Amino acid sequence: MQITTDSVLLRSLPNPLTTAETAGIRDAHPAGPPPTPAPEPVRVERRVSCRGTLVIAGQRIHVGIVHAGSTLTVEAADTTFRVHDGDQLLTEVPRTTTKDIARFKARKPEPPRNRKSSDHPPQPRPAQWHP
Repeated sequence: MQITTDSVLLRSLPNPLTTAETAGIRDAHPAGPPPTPAPEPVRVERRVSCRGTLVIAGQRIHVGIVHAGSTLTVEAADTTFRVHDGDQLLTEVPRTTTKDIARFKARKPEPPRNRKSSDHPPQPRPAQWHP
């Protein structure tokens, strides 16, 4: 089973139907020519972890703890991944995996996480009583 939009292949999945179910489909006809791959690189969004990394196609890419919690755009070409923050190119790394990209958007459109600051003094811990 292939998912396409405007004759561009987005994803290939295994057929969920059994042979008997496939034979029972009325007005079925053979598929046309296979869709063409996208001419430009695929662009996806990823949220950076609190450690400054993101994962795409099973490959971990370190972009820096400065970007922790932010959502970045990754351009996936045949041999490289390019990580962008808006229009700024942050890093370009060689692609070491052959896995397909499973997710195309970051999970949650959340604002960047707040980092601890020294503005707030540490809270005193309550005394513990031991008999």
